[in-house]
Amino acid sequence: MKWFKKYLSFEIGIDFKTCIYFFVVLFFYCLYRIFQGSFLASIITMVEMIASAYMIGYIQVYLLKNFDEAEQLGSQECFAVFLCSALYTAVSYLLNWYDQNILATLLFFFYMIVGYLSVFLAYKIKRDIETAALNRELEDFKRLKSRKDVS
Repeated sequence: MKWFKKYLSFEIGIDFKTCIYFFVVLFFYCLYRIFQGSFLASIITMVEMIASAYMIGYIQVYLLKNFDEAEQLGSQECFAVFLCSALYTAVSYLLNWYDQNILATLLFFFYMIVGYLSVFLAYKIKRDIETAALNRELEDFKRLKSRKDVS
């Protein structure tokens, strides 16, 4: 049962990552389409994007140690940011998301790096807030317990 709960936790984490990175990729795609003078987006392209986000999410969690949720941004995490950004960029080029436009593809690569760093920062801020809240709760519990012990 312990193994199943750990597996389920990873799967839920991958679902969250998929949503986050799908939104990041879709936002760039929508901006690209708008700058091309179109307000239409391909549903097939969006399906490719979400499938890519799932596949890369599995790579992030199972092969790259969930790097975007790491405590620190070290050399391994920087390599993983570069690698996943390159994977998204390669997929975008091969599947023609940006009409194989080299400038758009390069911009997308750097945009994905910024996206990964932003998600890393968001997770870090969330962790810091949760840690501070847990520490406050622990202090409150200790104070309450010491009052009960005294009486």
